[in-house]
Parts: sequence; structure tokens; C-alpha cells
Amino acid sequence: MTEFIKTIFLSVLCLSVGFLNAYTPLVNVQVVDGDTIRAEADGREIKIRLVEIDAPEMNQPFGAQSKNFLDNLLHEKKITLISEGQDRYGRVLGNLFSDEMNVNMLMVKYGFAWVYDRYATNLTLYEYQDEAKEQRLGLWRSKNPIPPWVWRRKK
Repeated sequence: MTEFIKTIFLSVLCLSVGFLNAYTPLVNVQVVDGDTIRAEADGREIKIRLVEIDAPEMNQPFGAQSKNFLDNLLHEKKITLISEGQDRYGRVLGNLFSDEMNVNMLMVKYGFAWVYDRYATNLTLYEYQDEAKEQRLGLWRSKNPIPPWVWRRKK
């Protein structure tokens, strides 16, 4: 009997992990800020936080530009999500793809978000961030841009 329960448990676990990594199409996408959106998936509204990046806050220099850039990346495109679970605020965490391009990566590559050191696992993001700094793209045009995690602590 315990072998049967173990088998059922493992099967359910595998299905759950598979679902979390599945490409989920999104519709009715609304940009909240440079690293957060609202969208519908499978008929229900969800809030999504882009993983591994941190964009300027809306009340921070370059916050509005970051939001606008994300909006342009998503506007009238085929948007999909690869979910990586939820955060403590109930937001879905994940990577967004706009016409098959990784949106999280593009936000960093063009200087509209930082790599979020605390949560980053994709080391390629640092290469894109270094290139954006070198080319003074987006927020890197500022002399001393303040990372959002520092900005939030000061407020």
C-alpha cells in the first residue's frame, strides 16, 4: 500500500512540475511597471513578476521609461509565460516571451532593468547588463543609477 501511495505522490509531483514549466499563453496583458504585468491565463486573471530582473520603481528615475519599454515589447504580440512558482505576495514568477523572444532578457539587454542579484540564476543576464552599461543604454545613461532594491530601502 505504501508503494502505491509513493507512486501516486511522485506522479502528482511530476505533473505539477511539468505544469509550472509549461508555456502558458497570456491574453489581455496590462503592464503594471517594468517588471510586473497583469494578464489572463486559462480564463483567470493573474499578476506576474518577471524573474531574475528588477526594474526601477515607478516613483524612481527611469521607472516610467522602463514600464513603457516593457509595454512596447508586449503590445499586440503573442505572449507566453514559463512559470517558476509564486512569491510571498501571491504573484506568479516567471519568464515572459514576446513572439518567442525572452522579455526578461530584453529588459536587461536594453538597460531598462537590473539583474536581480539576489535571485539571478541565468548568468548570461550579467553579460547583457555589462553590454548595456558599456553602451550607456537606458538607465545606464545616468551617472549613478540607484538599483531598485536600494531605492526601496531608502523609501
